[in-house]
Amino acid sequence: MIILFKATVPGVLLACLELRKRPEADLIFACDPGEGETKLKMTNPTAEVIRVGFNSKVDKQELVKRVFPDGWHRITNFDSPPLNYIELVLRHRKCNPAEFVRLLHGYEGEVDSLYCGKERLCKRYYRYMREVKNNYHRLCMFVRPVCGETVLYANVTPKNRVSDMLCRWLAVRNPDRAVIVVDGKFAYVCNGEILKMQHFLKTSVDSIRHLIPSEDSANLEEFWDTYYKSQMINNRRNHSLSKRLQPRGDSGYSTMSKKDRYFVERGIPTSTLLDFVNEKQGGQ
Repeated sequence: MIILFKATVPGVLLACLELRKRPEADLIFACDPGEGETKLKMTNPTAEVIRVGFNSKVDKQELVKRVFPDGWHRITNFDSPPLNYIELVLRHRKCNPAEFVRLLHGYEGEVDSLYCGKERLCKRYYRYMREVKNNYHRLCMFVRPVCGETVLYANVTPKNRVSDMLCRWLAVRNPDRAVIVVDGKFAYVCNGEILKMQHFLKTSVDSIRHLIPSEDSANLEEFWDTYYKSQMINNRRNHSLSKRLQPRGDSGYSTMSKKDRYFVERGIPTSTLLDFVNEKQGGQ
C-alpha cells in the first residue's frame, strides 16, 4: 500500500488522515501528478496506490481540526498557528514531506507537541519553521526593488522557497504596480491584471524579461552615496549598533545590503562637499 500525496498543506493533512487508517502504508510525495507517477514507476508500480491532495479542493481549516481535534494553544508570541507552521516547514529547503507526515501522525492529534516536543526530529522541524519565517522577514527588510512606471522588480536568491511570499507582500503594499520577483530561472508576478495577465502566476524569466525595468536608479544611488559621505561625521558612527542592524549573514539579499555591510566592515571613505558638487556637475 502506497499513499501518494501532493507536497502542499492540504496534501500533508490528507496524507496524515490516510496514514491513521493504514499505518503500514509507504509515503511518497510529489509536486504534481506527473512527478508522482514517475516516482511510482521507480518504486513499486504494482502496489495499490491512494492519491490525495492533487485534485480535491478541501477546506484547510476543517482538515486541521480533524488532524488536531484537541486544538492549539499558543506557547510563545512568535509561534505560528498549525496551518502556517505546516506551510512554513514545507518551504524549507531540507524538508522531507514524507518524514514530516510521519511526525504529525506520531503525535496523534496533540498539536502542542510540535512546538514543545523534546524529540530531536520535532526540534528540527520547529527550527525549520523558524528559519523560513526569519528568511522571509529578512527579505522584506533588506530587499530593495527597482521601480518602473508600472512594474516593481526584485531579483532575489533566498535560502528557502519564500520568493512568492515576498512577491505577494510587495503587491499588497504597492497596489498600483505589478510586482515581478525573479528567483533563479523562475519569476513570480502579482497584480498581473495591470499587465493584462493573471493576478498571480509563476512563469519563466524569459517570458517576462521584456517587462523588467532597467536599473537606471544605480546612478542616482551613487549620487546619494557621494552626498552622504560628504556629510558623514565618522566620530559619531556607532559601529557595534551597525553590526547588529546589518548582520553579515543577511548581507546578500540585495546590492544595497551588501554595500551597507561593506561600510560596516571597512568604514565609509572620506569625501568632501566639493566631491559631491563635482559629481553633480559631471552628471549634468
